[in-house]
Amino acid sequence: MTAGLAGRPESGGLPVPFACEDDDGALDHAAVVKRRAIRCALSRICGICGETLTRPIAFIGSSEEAEAGSFDFPPTHLECAREALDLFAPIGGRHLGHSEPPLTWALVTTGGFDLVRPTRRGDKVTFHPNSILDTELTD
Repeated sequence: MTAGLAGRPESGGLPVPFACEDDDGALDHAAVVKRRAIRCALSRICGICGETLTRPIAFIGSSEEAEAGSFDFPPTHLECAREALDLFAPIGGRHLGHSEPPLTWALVTTGGFDLVRPTRRGDKVTFHPNSILDTELTD
Protein backbone atom coordinates (compact mmCIF):
# COMPACT_ATOMS: atom_id res chain seq x y z
CA MET A 1 0.00 0.00 0.00
CA THR A 2 1.25 3.47 -0.84
CA ALA A 3 0.99 6.68 1.15
CA GLY A 4 -1.04 8.29 -1.65
CA LEU A 5 -2.30 11.79 -0.95
CA ALA A 6 -2.79 11.18 2.78
CA GLY A 7 -0.58 13.48 4.82
CA ARG A 8 0.43 15.62 1.83
CA PRO A 9 0.38 19.40 2.41
CA GLU A 10 -2.85 21.09 1.35
CA SER A 11 -3.69 24.11 -0.75
CA GLY A 12 -7.26 25.26 -1.15
CA GLY A 13 -8.38 22.38 1.08
CA LEU A 14 -6.94 19.75 -1.31
CA PRO A 15 -3.75 17.70 -0.94
CA VAL A 16 -0.91 18.71 -3.24
CA PRO A 17 1.09 15.96 -4.97
CA PHE A 18 4.82 15.63 -4.28
CA ALA A 19 5.70 16.83 -7.81
CA CYS A 20 3.69 20.06 -7.34
CA GLU A 21 5.53 21.21 -4.21
CA ASP A 22 8.85 23.00 -4.52
CA ASP A 23 11.74 22.52 -2.13
CA ASP A 24 10.83 25.74 -0.30
CA GLY A 25 7.32 24.45 0.43
CA ALA A 26 5.46 26.49 -2.22
CA LEU A 27 2.40 24.59 -3.44
CA ASP A 28 0.73 24.81 -6.86
CA HIS A 29 -1.69 22.17 -8.13
CA ALA A 30 -1.35 23.45 -11.70
CA ALA A 31 2.45 23.27 -11.99
CA VAL A 32 4.93 20.42 -11.93
CA VAL A 33 8.17 21.53 -10.27
CA LYS A 34 10.94 20.65 -12.72
CA ARG A 35 13.45 19.71 -10.01
CA ARG A 36 10.91 17.35 -8.43
CA ALA A 37 9.98 15.84 -11.81
CA ILE A 38 13.62 15.03 -12.54
CA ARG A 39 14.04 13.62 -9.03
CA CYS A 40 10.99 11.40 -9.56
CA ALA A 41 12.49 10.02 -12.77
CA LEU A 42 16.08 9.53 -11.67
CA SER A 43 15.31 8.23 -8.18
CA ARG A 44 12.27 6.25 -9.36
CA ILE A 45 9.86 7.84 -6.90
CA CYS A 46 6.14 8.57 -7.22
CA GLY A 47 5.03 12.04 -8.29
CA ILE A 48 2.00 11.79 -5.99
CA CYS A 49 3.32 10.43 -2.68
CA GLY A 50 7.12 10.74 -3.05
CA GLU A 51 7.73 7.07 -2.15
CA THR A 52 9.76 4.51 -4.16
CA LEU A 53 7.98 3.33 -7.31
CA THR A 54 6.85 -0.24 -7.86
CA ARG A 55 5.55 -1.85 -11.04
CA PRO A 56 3.37 -1.32 -12.88
CA ILE A 57 4.20 2.35 -13.25
CA ALA A 58 1.34 4.71 -14.05
CA PHE A 59 1.11 8.03 -15.86
CA ILE A 60 -1.83 10.40 -15.57
CA GLY A 61 -2.64 13.20 -17.96
CA SER A 62 -4.92 14.23 -20.75
CA SER A 63 -6.11 11.86 -23.47
CA GLU A 64 -3.98 13.95 -25.85
CA GLU A 65 -0.89 13.21 -23.77
CA ALA A 66 -1.73 9.50 -23.83
CA GLU A 67 -2.21 9.56 -27.60
CA ALA A 68 1.12 11.36 -28.09
CA GLY A 69 2.90 9.08 -25.60
CA SER A 70 4.31 12.08 -23.76
CA PHE A 71 3.30 13.09 -20.22
CA ASP A 72 4.08 16.22 -18.22
CA PHE A 73 3.32 14.69 -14.80
CA PRO A 74 5.99 12.33 -13.39
CA PRO A 75 5.49 8.58 -12.97
CA THR A 76 3.26 7.36 -10.14
CA HIS A 77 2.14 4.23 -8.36
CA LEU A 78 -1.00 2.81 -9.94
CA GLU A 79 -2.84 3.17 -6.59
CA CYS A 80 -1.75 6.81 -6.27
CA ALA A 81 -2.83 7.57 -9.84
CA ARG A 82 -6.29 6.11 -9.23
CA GLU A 83 -6.65 8.00 -5.94
CA ALA A 84 -5.60 11.29 -7.57
CA LEU A 85 -7.99 10.85 -10.49
CA ASP A 86 -10.83 9.87 -8.15
CA LEU A 87 -10.25 13.10 -6.23
CA PHE A 88 -9.35 15.62 -8.93
CA ALA A 89 -11.14 14.53 -12.15
CA PRO A 90 -14.73 15.04 -10.88
CA ILE A 91 -14.08 18.56 -9.55
CA GLY A 92 -12.36 19.93 -12.64
CA GLY A 93 -9.96 22.79 -12.15
CA ARG A 94 -6.22 23.08 -12.42
CA HIS A 95 -4.65 19.95 -10.93
CA LEU A 96 -1.88 17.43 -11.46
CA GLY A 97 0.31 19.90 -13.30
CA HIS A 98 -2.38 20.99 -15.76
CA SER A 99 -3.09 24.70 -16.15
CA GLU A 100 -6.44 23.77 -17.73
CA PRO A 101 -8.49 20.69 -16.83
CA PRO A 102 -8.44 18.00 -19.53
CA LEU A 103 -11.78 17.11 -21.11
CA THR A 104 -10.77 13.47 -20.75
CA TRP A 105 -8.17 12.15 -18.30
CA ALA A 106 -5.98 9.19 -19.19
CA LEU A 107 -4.30 6.67 -16.91
CA VAL A 108 -1.59 4.71 -18.69
CA THR A 109 0.19 1.77 -17.07
CA THR A 110 3.63 0.79 -18.29
CA GLY A 111 6.62 -1.35 -17.47
CA GLY A 112 9.07 1.51 -17.97
CA PHE A 113 9.60 5.04 -19.21
CA ASP A 114 12.11 7.50 -20.57
CA LEU A 115 12.81 10.96 -19.17
CA VAL A 116 13.07 13.53 -21.94
CA ARG A 117 15.06 16.55 -20.87
CA PRO A 118 14.32 19.88 -22.52
CA THR A 119 16.58 21.17 -25.26
CA ARG A 120 16.23 24.76 -24.01
CA ARG A 121 16.77 26.09 -20.52
CA GLY A 122 13.48 26.75 -18.75
CA ASP A 123 11.43 24.26 -20.77
CA LYS A 124 9.70 21.40 -18.95
CA VAL A 125 10.74 17.78 -18.82
CA THR A 126 8.44 15.11 -20.25
CA PHE A 127 8.03 11.39 -19.73
CA HIS A 128 7.53 8.76 -22.43
CA PRO A 129 6.11 5.37 -21.37
CA ASN A 130 7.99 2.71 -23.33
CA SER A 131 6.16 -0.55 -22.56
CA ILE A 132 2.47 0.36 -22.36
CA LEU A 133 0.34 -2.26 -20.64
CA ASP A 134 -3.06 -0.51 -20.52
CA THR A 135 -4.81 2.82 -21.07
CA GLU A 136 -7.95 3.92 -19.21
CA LEU A 137 -9.90 7.07 -20.05
CA THR A 138 -12.02 9.05 -17.56
CA ASP A 139 -14.35 11.93 -18.41
